[in-house]
Amino acid sequence: MSQLFGNRDAVAREIQGSFSADRDRIVPPYKFPAVCKVLWPHKTAANLAAISGKEERTAKRWLTGEYEPPVSVVLAVMSEMFKRD
Repeated sequence: MSQLFGNRDAVAREIQGSFSADRDRIVPPYKFPAVCKVLWPHKTAANLAAISGKEERTAKRWLTGEYEPPVSVVLAVMSEMFKRD
């Protein structure tokens, strides 16, 4: 039988995150959607889907924070941020 040590809420406060009981993990503040909405104020999910090569439904889930985007998508967004015309 495994047992967790310490209080989960105390650990979450200590690392400045919030506890998500349904996923049983510590979730840090999520800034990815805010960055995407600054880059693409209109049709954010559609633009994110075009860059990532995934469906718009998947991009909407990333923007709501339901799922974390893969690192390759985060890097694609970063390259879009620093792209020169």
